[in-house]
Amino acid sequence: MKTRDRILVTSLELFNLCGEPNVTTIDIANEMEISPGNLYYHFRNKDEIIAELFQVFEAGMHEALQSPTDPGLDMMDYWMYVHMIFEKIWEFRFLYRDPVTVLERNEKLQKKFNRILDKKRDSALLILQMMQEQSLIQIAQDEAQRLATNITITATYWLNYQHIRHMIHREEPDDLEAGVYQVVSHLTPYLPDEGKEMLDAVASTYLDASSSMG
Repeated sequence: MKTRDRILVTSLELFNLCGEPNVTTIDIANEMEISPGNLYYHFRNKDEIIAELFQVFEAGMHEALQSPTDPGLDMMDYWMYVHMIFEKIWEFRFLYRDPVTVLERNEKLQKKFNRILDKKRDSALLILQMMQEQSLIQIAQDEAQRLATNITITATYWLNYQHIRHMIHREEPDDLEAGVYQVVSHLTPYLPDEGKEMLDAVASTYLDASSSMG
């Protein structure tokens, strides 16, 4: 692996582990066992590293947020779609742990992150409309708008919530399944009785499988 790529991989690992504000370029160079000058040859400062990592995150998130459009999708399909989004968020979780600290230094990244939030909300709304057309949920248009926003908020801040809840134990929770469940559970009030049973069955299957894998 080229030195530039190693810098990005190491930086991402340290940012995720320690939080971006707590990591310096010297820390990154020491972790890699290279000189600071070697690092500065590739990146003039930490913000340049963050900007390049954000490009990778942005591309991956836009790909993950492509709403499924295949006919005949069921609850499990939608559930796994949310799971894939959470996997991408987890991969770049430092952006979600310290969003204000990271983004306030760079107006361009602020705009890009806001576009991702818009994309999340648009994708959520499109899926709600698809589920309505499939009679999987029963929801009015104005309620769908509000629900899409609530889903976006939960997906965006779930890891922050988990991190704060586990800080006292100094743990790094990776319970993505709980986050996915929390997002999908927003649908419950809009499901017919058979839909609620279907959701419970999917949740049970998914959580049991995740537990056995862990």
